[in-house]
Amino acid sequence: MTTVVTTESVQNAKELCRIFENFGGAFFLSKDSVLDFSAVPPEFLVFCTDNIREIPAEKTILLLDGSANLPRVVPSNRFDRILVFEPTENIETTENMLSVGLSRHSTISIASAESNMLHISVQSVVRTLDGAQILPCEYSVTLSNPFDSRTALYAFSVLLLCGKTDSKSLKLRL
Repeated sequence: MTTVVTTESVQNAKELCRIFENFGGAFFLSKDSVLDFSAVPPEFLVFCTDNIREIPAEKTILLLDGSANLPRVVPSNRFDRILVFEPTENIETTENMLSVGLSRHSTISIASAESNMLHISVQSVVRTLDGAQILPCEYSVTLSNPFDSRTALYAFSVLLLCGKTDSKSLKLRL
């Protein structure tokens, strides 16, 4: 199971869970609710919080909003990967801290968008949670529902890090 910790709104976190339903299911936790988006033991645990704490799990991904005040010291040793959406200040990206967004400087970015299709570019080498190497490439991502581009980009990035994308066809359906 992969634990995804997010500071996003509860609504955006639930949209992530709806996407993850098609990739093994998700279990959602917040201070106000617990929801199961899976008929079998889920692949993902999505934890929505406004307080970043240590999460005692083996595979963890932290989703941060770069426009908010980023903590000066992100507990990077407590998370396997940290995805920062549209950082407003230059952050040093590392193997475990990646920038995602609309900028061509982001590690993972939206190259172009159509009505129900996103072209998402992996700008530099990325390692999955299992250590596989993803070389720079561009994926065609079909949206089955009208998800906002931020949620779709976060979902794609998490699925990429979990090895749930097809690196041969470079196509994905969310």
